[in-house]
Amino acid sequence: MLFRNLISTYGASLANKSAPQNDPVWHLVKTDELLNFRQYTIDALQQAKIYLLDHAAAAYADTLHDTIQDRTDDENVAALTFLGEVEPPGKVAWVEFDYRELVVARVRRGSPVIEHHENPSGSGKRGYLIDDRETDALTATMFSCDSGGRIVDPFFTLRFGRPEQGGLNSFQPQMHDYMADLLSKRGMAKEEICGRAQISLVDTASDLFIPYALFAMLTSPDLGGIIPTEAVTFSPKELKTARKFGKSWILGAGKSHHTIRIGPQAAAHMHEQRARLEFERAVRDGRNGPIRHWVNEHERHYRSGKVVLIKGHHRGHVSEPGRPTRVMGPRSEATAFVFPRKDQSGI
Repeated sequence: MLFRNLISTYGASLANKSAPQNDPVWHLVKTDELLNFRQYTIDALQQAKIYLLDHAAAAYADTLHDTIQDRTDDENVAALTFLGEVEPPGKVAWVEFDYRELVVARVRRGSPVIEHHENPSGSGKRGYLIDDRETDALTATMFSCDSGGRIVDPFFTLRFGRPEQGGLNSFQPQMHDYMADLLSKRGMAKEEICGRAQISLVDTASDLFIPYALFAMLTSPDLGGIIPTEAVTFSPKELKTARKFGKSWILGAGKSHHTIRIGPQAAAHMHEQRARLEFERAVRDGRNGPIRHWVNEHERHYRSGKVVLIKGHHRGHVSEPGRPTRVMGPRSEATAFVFPRKDQSGI
């Protein structure tokens, strides 16, 4: 569980009990900024309501993202805009899910989120810490771990302004400079660091929809088809060990969390969507699409007013030998149908 890993790693570092192999960031760039951020994170985690989505529940929440994007005419409108009125279940909330399984589900259903990715892949878990304790702003920070299970510190925290009419306003990323310093010390070029930060920013803002979809379902009368189950976060044995060694960061955390699974209603939705996608794929594969040809450079105009220059490229596929192809001759400018005059005698 990422929550357990995060609070243990950050707590041990603040108590000067962490090992370099388990927490390289702390031992390489120990700055006041990093210290303050970890103290804030521990305080927020200890007050948070904790939710753990299993892979089916995360995929179910993600399908709602696809549905909203399909139904809106403006592709530049973020799906999170439609959930701006949804309030978190508490002043601080933590939501985590398995990112690798989420990407697998996206590939399986052909999600538009990954349609521009050449080799979509994901590893480890992701968790969102959503802090609504300020009156004029809400912050969201996305944490993750690498393939070895070590915590990856975030590049930034998203800060959303709260307009007077309610909801969420556009966000401003608050950069964590110590992460850029760490990558620079490891020899990474400035351009590559900026590229990584931008990718992380897009991922963080896009997947923030999943926690908010969960919050919306928790407030609906039928829970949106999900089944929350309460479970202990740390076992009695782990709490006993924490008391013995003075691990206050664990003793101060919430005693339980909610595991989110899907119920029959959500399972039926997922089954119906899977059947529809398989049908559409079968119909699409059964068609003999356009033969490979060259498309000249042209402009593509969107309803939002955006104009994109499309470079010249090949389109279509190479025709299969032996497959019948309909060949049509040249079409005249106008087709006239001439009928012979009927004889007045009726003969």
